[in-house]
Amino acid sequence: MAERGEKVRGYLVISAREASGKNKEEKVVWEPNFVEGFVKVEIRGGPRNVKVQSAPKRVLANSLSWDERLTLEVLEGATELRLMLCREKRTGTRVGTSVIAACGIFVNDILDAVPIDKYFELFKPGAGGEGGYIRISINFVKDLKDLDKSAENGKPQPRAFQPQLSFQGYGADGSGQSPLDRAAAATDRGTQGKGGGKKKRGFPYFKLLVAAALAAAAAKVYQDKKAAEAPAEPQPVVLPFKGKRR
Repeated sequence: MAERGEKVRGYLVISAREASGKNKEEKVVWEPNFVEGFVKVEIRGGPRNVKVQSAPKRVLANSLSWDERLTLEVLEGATELRLMLCREKRTGTRVGTSVIAACGIFVNDILDAVPIDKYFELFKPGAGGEGGYIRISINFVKDLKDLDKSAENGKPQPRAFQPQLSFQGYGADGSGQSPLDRAAAATDRGTQGKGGGKKKRGFPYFKLLVAAALAAAAAKVYQDKKAAEAPAEPQPVVLPFKGKRR
């Protein structure tokens, strides 16, 4: 529920339906040890992040199926909806969460397009490799009283909704890539070769710019240190005039 001082724009009603561990070419992209998973949904931005997750389900034939409705507050200033396919991770007596694959969608794009029923492409942590697909339906209501009315309206019809993904690579904890990682990835994508489908690495301008900036900063520090250690130049001594003035 909203905390004091928070302004609620409305509520996203999300139904997690199914996830597939295959890519467009029907190649399996999930690891064999992924046997049970759940969906973690998070709205980022605004005064705080809003999180909710589904119940865990068993992986059968490289797919997961749910019939579960999740409701999240959309706070003023919210910018991104993250969909994360996760599994439970145990380390000794500690229980954590490991992200299998995820994607992010801008909240304003969603609000402009609801109701939505669509397969969203997922990306694996780190480099952002193919992580399969997840099908969800999304609707938006202004008031909690409208939640039941939204369900009575039936399932949303599929739409030609092709939003710009806000993130395509995630860390193992579900966090987004750093700006340096995104810039480096953009440089690599921009230098992809056209012949034979092989990727060619271009000249690393971004890395050189960073290195040059660091070198300039180090040189400035060294010059300041040398100037501070250098002995002061002797100043001329002016003696009082004792002769007879004309």
